[in-house]
Amino acid sequence: MIRRSFYYLWGSQTISNVADIIYMLSVVVLVFSSSNSLMTTILIPLFRLSAQVLSGLVAPIVLGRFRLTRILLFSQFGQFLIFTLLLLYLWITPDQRSFLFIFVMVFGMSFLDGWTNPARNALVPRLATGEGLMRANGMVAVSDQVVKCAGWALSGIIVAWLGSLNTLVIASCCYLVAVTVTSFIRDPLDQKELSPDSSELATNGSETAKEKEKGSHWKELGEGWQIIWHNRRIRSLMIVDSVDTIGGTSWLGVFILAYVTQVLHQDASWWGFMNASFFSGTILGGLLVVGLVKRLQRNSFLYMLGALLVYVLITVVFALNTIPVAALVLFAVSGLPVQMAGIIRRTLLQTSAPAAQLPKVMAGIDVLTNLAFGLSLLFLGWYADRFGMVQVYLLAAAMTTIAVLIGWFYRRDFQESEQMDRPTATGAGI
Repeated sequence: MIRRSFYYLWGSQTISNVADIIYMLSVVVLVFSSSNSLMTTILIPLFRLSAQVLSGLVAPIVLGRFRLTRILLFSQFGQFLIFTLLLLYLWITPDQRSFLFIFVMVFGMSFLDGWTNPARNALVPRLATGEGLMRANGMVAVSDQVVKCAGWALSGIIVAWLGSLNTLVIASCCYLVAVTVTSFIRDPLDQKELSPDSSELATNGSETAKEKEKGSHWKELGEGWQIIWHNRRIRSLMIVDSVDTIGGTSWLGVFILAYVTQVLHQDASWWGFMNASFFSGTILGGLLVVGLVKRLQRNSFLYMLGALLVYVLITVVFALNTIPVAALVLFAVSGLPVQMAGIIRRTLLQTSAPAAQLPKVMAGIDVLTNLAFGLSLLFLGWYADRFGMVQVYLLAAAMTTIAVLIGWFYRRDFQESEQMDRPTATGAGI
């Protein structure tokens, strides 16, 4: 079952993602055109990533003390206010703009945005249960990929047509619409909305809150990590994901560009074709999950491992291939199992922890994912320079094979009879 509030969540996050792409592209173009410095422009994603990592580290405290719907609303409204302040500053100071001020605004927005992803991922299983959960995750994944695929292309056209400042106005309107839609989301685990004895629950809730306040912040920060380590299902999923990420980072745009020029001996235009083909494959993979959710619901972990095995075979052929058209087709096809495995993995994570603990778990998972991504990016950059792109993709296939073998070792933890129940009202603690 999928509740109406999920569609509000889905819509608000999609609109917010559109605004993020428009705003980021506009700011990058504006800073680069004003500074004529690539080094200055690179500071934008650096500030953005730093803010999201810092936000993820403190997220368990925030997620443990406030309702998820309030966190989403506060995060998006705060981003809207900061963005409006940035827009006004850029509008009234057409000359001699302070890049430091722009970077601080980007940092502030990214810090607030760092709470959005774990809050969203923890809220989805509360708004969609049973078969609806995997279907909901598939819908979210498809919309995310559509926004990424179309957003960057259309944003570039809009910026070239209207200019950076006018495009930022459009982004501001999108943020405002996203905030409005978010205000309609209702968490079914909100005790005040579920129980007629609201006064008694409110009293219990206040006592619980006081007990939490007595605990140290360090304990709250470590709670999510403890759950990840002691929960066999979550721990095994994170081990599989981390090992797979070492090779999966090779599909980043910079590595694809190197593959196009060094292996296929084509110009940068093929880089754009490759990215578009991959996005189309991931969109198809998400739609396939939505359509086959009843079949995938049973033995979903084995289906995830199967999708990863298909991805391994495609990656090996991709690494050894030198025909541009074949590479284009292989890259598109690879997006399908990658998306399927990702959706199933997210669904399994969402059903492997009680509802009250899930936000902190998701925050910890986000930090681990970003850390694994950053380290693998540095490692693969060195590996590509030393051994070349063919060896990089063969290594990616080998790492995913290891991830599948690890997953096969843990498969008994994911038998259908052992799956945890969906979130219930008794699990509400936020």
